Amino acid sequence: MTHKSDGVKPALQERSRQRRNDLIDAGMRLLCEKNIADISIIELTAACGYSVGTFYSRFEDKESFFRAVQTTAVDRMLHLIEEGFQGEHWKKAPPRKVFERLVDYTIEMLNSELSGVVKESLVASRTDKELWYPIRDCGRRMGDIVSDLLQDRFLKDNPRESRDSILFGMQMFFGTLIQAILNDPGPIKLEDPRMRKNLTRMLTLYTKLEPSPHTT
Repeated sequence: MTHKSDGVKPALQERSRQRRNDLIDAGMRLLCEKNIADISIIELTAACGYSVGTFYSRFEDKESFFRAVQTTAVDRMLHLIEEGFQGEHWKKAPPRKVFERLVDYTIEMLNSELSGVVKESLVASRTDKELWYPIRDCGRRMGDIVSDLLQDRFLKDNPRESRDSILFGMQMFFGTLIQAILNDPGPIKLEDPRMRKNLTRMLTLYTKLEPSPHTT
């Protein structure tokens, strides 16, 4: 895909914003079933009960539309994670509880309408690596949220080692999820409850953190 302006036309009125959002939501649903290249503008607008003209009055083309869908998906993912860790008590929670919440929320997102956007971003990045950057940056932000919560448990003599172990644990975590989305190699499926348990265990055991009175 070639790059240009974002191609998303301003929606100044509430009705226009609602139609734009309806199209984006329909795009997310359709991406759970097929690639963006296989989704026609007619199919997309029909899913909302709109005309093709409604699409082109808000998006320049399917590339700009997909980027708008991607931006919305990333915003929703980050909002869910940030909301999920609100409250000072999370800074005192045992690391396993933090990782358990992270794993639960992430897998729930990947079993929702957001999954198609992630998969399409992965597929599209084979020909245009920049199309993976928003999802990658979302993952990095999630890593920062977790490491910030756990920083009071970093090794006092080597806090960098603690942070790096968390971030590398997150790298393994996302790598496992990407493989599950793209190739489903098994033996444990994404929807299998054991996937959550094993990912939480992996993050907990790998991470180099000091025990604290709050982690009993």
